[in-house]
Parts: sequence; C-alpha cells; structure tokens
Amino acid sequence: MLGLSSANLSKLELAQRIKQYIPDLVIIEDEFAEDFDKRNYIVSNEKLESLGWAPSFTLDDGIEELIKGYQFIATFKDRDFTNL
Repeated sequence: MLGLSSANLSKLELAQRIKQYIPDLVIIEDEFAEDFDKRNYIVSNEKLESLGWAPSFTLDDGIEELIKGYQFIATFKDRDFTNL
C-alpha cells in the first residue's frame, strides 16, 4: 500500500495477518521449492511521511474489505461469472 509503512510485511507475515480474520486459513510453507514470485522487498515511505501524508486506511481495513468482496462474489450461483 502506498505510504503505509506498517504494511511492509513479507508474504508470510501478510498471510499470518489474514489468518487473524480467517482462522481456518491454511498456510503452507515450501522450503524446498524456489519462489517464482520474487516480490519480497521493503518499500521506503520516508519521503511521503516527511511531507505529512498519511493513508486513510490501514492494512486491516484492506483485508476486511477484500474478505467482504470475496464473500459477496461467492454468493453468485454462476461461478463462471465470478472469474474465481
């Protein structure tokens, strides 16, 4: 998230945060395979923060919004329509 230093998490940390909202979520770590998604990096928001900018929403707000969206989509009877 742009300018949200508290959202500088690894993929595992993000999965664990989501698990707080979805307790039945199963997180599987594969120590032996190479991760094809190399986007594990920390982003600096120092410049934005130094200008006084702060985001209006938290990471938890975003997680809750996505969960609501997925729950809404799951109510459709025609699963082909949802693209999920």
